[in-house]
Amino acid sequence: MGSMVSVKCECGLQIDRLLIGGGMRNHITTCYFPCECKNCRNVVQANLLSSPLACPTCRSPDVLPYDQPELIGVKREVEIVKWSMKDELGRDLVLTDGLYKCPKCGNMTLRFFPTGLWD
Repeated sequence: MGSMVSVKCECGLQIDRLLIGGGMRNHITTCYFPCECKNCRNVVQANLLSSPLACPTCRSPDVLPYDQPELIGVKREVEIVKWSMKDELGRDLVLTDGLYKCPKCGNMTLRFFPTGLWD
């Protein structure tokens, strides 16, 4: 069972539902996680287990998962999502209630909010 988050930035960027992880039927081949697409200038839900990693909208390979240090402005202690991918990716995927880089305005003012679970 995966998680869902929403995204909001002061500049007006808002996405109400992004999936994290995989469901009961696809967790072996699917691990969704929010990524910055530099081509679309948007937050996209990309499958980190697909190779090559690409934006699901424009197919650009210029995407970066939001657990990467260059996208984290202020990392806080409260984890809103933690998805264990140590075996598959060599790391846990974590989003905190901190501030992240917005692909639309370029500022470290993007925030993630937990919104539920998906199956």
